[in-house]
This record gives sequence, C-alpha cells and structure tokens, in this order.
Amino acid sequence: MKLSVIVCIYNTSRPYFRECLEAIRSSTLPFSDYEILVVDDGSEVDYSDFVDKYQLRYVKTENRGILASRMYALRLAEGDYVTFYDSDDTSSFNYHAPMLLAAEREGADIVINDWAFQSERAKYICVRDTTIKNNICAEGDDVLELFASQCGREHSYFVLWNKIFKREVLLKAHKEIERLELSMGPVFYSEDVLFNFFAFKHAKKAINIHTGYYFYRIHPRQSVNVSSEEKLITQVTSMTDTLCAMRENIGDNAHKEKITLYLDRWNELMARSHYSHAKSKKYLGVIPYIKERYGVDKLRMSTFKDGSAYTKNRILAENLADIDKALRQLYRESDKPTDASYDKADEYVARSIEHMCAYQGKIIAWAKEAKIAIPRAQISFKTRFLHNHVVYGMGMILFKKGSKIRAFLKKRF
Repeated sequence: MKLSVIVCIYNTSRPYFRECLEAIRSSTLPFSDYEILVVDDGSEVDYSDFVDKYQLRYVKTENRGILASRMYALRLAEGDYVTFYDSDDTSSFNYHAPMLLAAEREGADIVINDWAFQSERAKYICVRDTTIKNNICAEGDDVLELFASQCGREHSYFVLWNKIFKREVLLKAHKEIERLELSMGPVFYSEDVLFNFFAFKHAKKAINIHTGYYFYRIHPRQSVNVSSEEKLITQVTSMTDTLCAMRENIGDNAHKEKITLYLDRWNELMARSHYSHAKSKKYLGVIPYIKERYGVDKLRMSTFKDGSAYTKNRILAENLADIDKALRQLYRESDKPTDASYDKADEYVARSIEHMCAYQGKIIAWAKEAKIAIPRAQISFKTRFLHNHVVYGMGMILFKKGSKIRAFLKKRF
C-alpha cells in the first residue's frame, strides 16, 4: 500500500463528508495504491452507509479530540506515505497522485502542494504564500528551519492537509507528541503545528509541487471558530504550550539560534492575534491571561504584516468543478494520443496537462476542434467587483467602522 488517506471526522454534515469522499475517490490515485482510513471521533451522525459505497476502513471511537484521532489513525495506517484530509474539504482531481510520484522520484519525506480557501462566495488562493509562488527544496537541518522561517504567518507550513508525509517520519513525530502529552496534557487547538514541527524535525528532505488545490472550506461550524471566552482561553493555553514545546525540542539542529528567534516572533504574532480577537469579541476578561501566557510586556493589535500572506488573493474560476471534470475525462482517455481544446492561458489547466504529459505518461495534443473540450474559466462581474482590492480599499476609507457596507465588504470572501 503506497498511501493512506486519513480522514478524522466528528459530526461533519453528511453532504460535506460526501463531497470529501467523492473528491478522493474520483481522483487520479490508482485504486490499488491507496486506502481511505476514516476514524470517527464519537460522532452523533451516522455515516455507516458510506462504508461500502466508498470502500472505507471505518473505525469509531469515543470522543477524544482530533489529535488523538489522528494519532490512532496513524497507528492503523498501512501506507508507506500518509496524507490527512479534513472531512468537510475537497481537492483537485489530480492532487495527491503527483505528490506521491514526486515523493518517490525525489526521495522526499514531505511534499507540499498548493491550496485554496473555499467560502460560500468564492474559491481563492493567497498568491503571497511562499509555497504557492516559490519552488522549495530543503534537506537536512534546513527542513526544520524552513518550517519555522515564516514565524506562523502562513498556513502552508503548519497545517497537515496540504502535504503527504513518509509514514516513518510521522511515527517519530507521534512518539515525541506522546511523550509531551504526559507533561502538557491534551492539545485541542494547535495540534497541526505540533505534528508538523516534529515531522519537519525528523524529515531529511522536503519539497513542494504545483499540481492543483486542496480546498479548505470556511463555514460557521468550523472547530477553530471562537464562540466564547472559554474557547479563546483554551486556544491561548494550547498555543503557548505548543510554542514552549517547540522551543524545548529543537535538538542539535545547526540553525537552532535562528529557529528560536523565529519561534519568539511566532509567539509575538499569536499574542497580537489573540489580543485582537479578544478586543473585537469584547472578551476583555481574557486579556490579562493572554498577556501572562505569552509573556509580553505590552499587548499590541495585529499589524498589516501579520496577515500579509493573505492580503493579496487571486479568485479561482467559479466553474472549476466543470474544468476538473473535463480534465479528469482527458486523463482517463489519454492512454493513447488524445486531442484536447483548452484555453492555453489558463495556468491551472496548462499545469495539469503539463504534469499529465511529463510525469504521468499521457500524450495530449492541443487542437482547435477536439473531442474533449476543457471549459474556459468563468468569473462573474459581480465576483470580480467584490474581490477587487481597489474597491475594498476605497470602501474601508469611505465608510465608517460599523457601517453595513463596510461589514459587507469585509465578508466578501
């Protein structure tokens, strides 16, 4: 078994979970090369009918939290490589197969791929994200330094779902986390950070590729949403414990001083982030706790630089699902030379076809008239207008804080 796709689930809506499983099963991963391992963390929702339909390995446990579920799933996994998939997310049709090919071809322990936010209104990528705009290859001690170098400013490094890992690397991370939990207790907020830190610490090589998107869905029921002072306190406790654990476990890495500095900056970033959140939600009782836990003399609000990776975005096609469907058909019919018509300027389509040809052995020729036509990307005028950064900036200047128009523009995503 080459790849274990681990999906941990807790009361995810059935339609979201169905979309998640459809995306995995309709991908270009050869059926014999991977397994879908679902660990149900004590859900009240019944998913039993999905087991046969999607041929899952399904295990139900008592509710212990996402980190415990992932660690349990990792012990059950049979793949040489492992990827994690949130139960309410989806991905491009040709996402994990190229990552697996790259890992085997390059001898990489970690492969990172592109990702996008998916809201009710739009799918968009953060073009200042370094993993999306750059080509990355780190070896030896440079791997952990790469992880820490963004000081917590980019999702790409500290989330699990945009990567595949060599399983033996994750098992080493698992042992380290088990040891830590004896002293720091359960981790309920920063579990991705902790898992990635130890995975990057033990990895000998990390690379990235650009063959599609993992779609991270934004919706009101996400577990990371803060809905009370108690939940914010839990997040602050978990994050500060995690930062402390990372500082104490850098080991003899050649970049130890730099990594420590990066973690100090990460600490300052999270102090600003949690302070800003407490102020905006009027959770004023949490503010002294934030100051104490992060050990800062004076709390400051978040800065423009803090979210710089997310301030410049590119909207993806509203008909991306149709484009993926046509590309999937092209992939499946191109065992022999196949003609296709498509917009040569569409970066996503061009990259997809290039990878099919260069690394997956397909023979695809462009033709003005062809059996398989890839739809042109469509983005409505309304969507372009609402996501225009000039429009947004002017709105923030012209309209007062608290106004309905300002609130509407802030929710444009």
